[in-house]
Amino acid sequence: MKKRIKVVWICHFSNEEIRNHLPLSNLIIFNKIKSLLCFSKTNYKDFAPWITSQIKEFEKLENVELHIIAPHKGLKKNIFEFELRNIKYHFFNPDVFLYFKSILDILFKNRKRKYLINRYLVNKIIKKIKPDIVNLIGSENPYYSITALDIKNVPIYLSLQTVYSNPIRKLHDKNFDIQRWNLELKLHKKIQYFGCSGRMYRDLVIKNNPNAIIFKHHFPIQIPSKVKKLTKKYDFVFFAAQLTNKKGVEDAIRAMGILKSKYGYEATLNICGLKSNKYLEQLEDIINKNEIKENVIFNDYFPNHSDLHQHLKYSRFAILPYKMDVISSSIIESILLRIPVVAYKTSGTPFLNSKRESILLSEIGDIDGLAENMYKYLAEPENAKKLSENAYEIVKDEFDNNKSAKRLLGNYFSVIEHFHNKKQIPKEQLFDLEEFPIY
Repeated sequence: MKKRIKVVWICHFSNEEIRNHLPLSNLIIFNKIKSLLCFSKTNYKDFAPWITSQIKEFEKLENVELHIIAPHKGLKKNIFEFELRNIKYHFFNPDVFLYFKSILDILFKNRKRKYLINRYLVNKIIKKIKPDIVNLIGSENPYYSITALDIKNVPIYLSLQTVYSNPIRKLHDKNFDIQRWNLELKLHKKIQYFGCSGRMYRDLVIKNNPNAIIFKHHFPIQIPSKVKKLTKKYDFVFFAAQLTNKKGVEDAIRAMGILKSKYGYEATLNICGLKSNKYLEQLEDIINKNEIKENVIFNDYFPNHSDLHQHLKYSRFAILPYKMDVISSSIIESILLRIPVVAYKTSGTPFLNSKRESILLSEIGDIDGLAENMYKYLAEPENAKKLSENAYEIVKDEFDNNKSAKRLLGNYFSVIEHFHNKKQIPKEQLFDLEEFPIY
């Protein structure tokens, strides 16, 4: 039997159960300050559901003592710790940096100075835990990822949620943050062990760090449960935690315009996600130019992810033209809800068609292709149903949450042995280029 190892996750997530255990403020002062700084109001909500799903799987595993270190908005204490179902939680308060973000951006161009307190708090917790390995989940969020720079003499495994320093980002995100970009590059060069689910992320990491060791790692998916069948109100749904161009919301709207003008369909599009008033105006301008004001409906994102799953069942099909994800969790969740998907051909989505056609894909930026695929679903609902069944089968086989968690735990043991004893890592744990050909 393998010895019990002590693992730390550094990540950022929230769910209803966790919030019920935390001493949280009512955000009145927080939102007043945000209002003065011209930021939109903040509410507590679920996010990063893949981490919640991964926690649920690790609750079942033996040979691991898991500690989770995470920031949380509105925390009344600098550090708040508790244990739940054998997982030890260590939350810290990052709000000082969020209250005065605009001021700090002016005073401290150097992001290392901006997050000194976060680094101090996380370093304090890690020194107390004395872990065998640290798993940084996501390098793109500097307010917690920067803390990995202070870890010494302990192996660090970086789970890639995305790769922020992706040259494609400059094409789709006019407001990309060069400091976030540079910090991620620094982390990629410092860290030796990575887990990723697609060829694009793997290739970007190798470009940044030729000596990186890449493991195959799928994040567990939040499997929809207790979802009722609902009478359909919408033809298509687009959803994202934050509506942005790189998530493809603008392309989805333009595709709706083509669907109406070229194919003559008066279809409906339900858009779910957080958006600023300024961005909403931009989206409404696109809607008006495409003459589909009566065809597009907006809904806010849901505080509880389970409520979103239920809401999605109002729609017949999903259009999710994400441009930078490998395989978005939103696509997987739609498939598990038996909703046929139209998407872009990223470095990962063709994998869903590797055994049999499961989703309809077009090249990134091919809005006419998106509209054509939307038309195919509307015109041939029986084929859409068949593709949905094919997609469900491949997701059920390839994205098994229990297998993903056990694989990750096996990665931890291999990393620890390699880091301390230079023991060779089993080939079956490593990223297989043949499984993910060049996109």
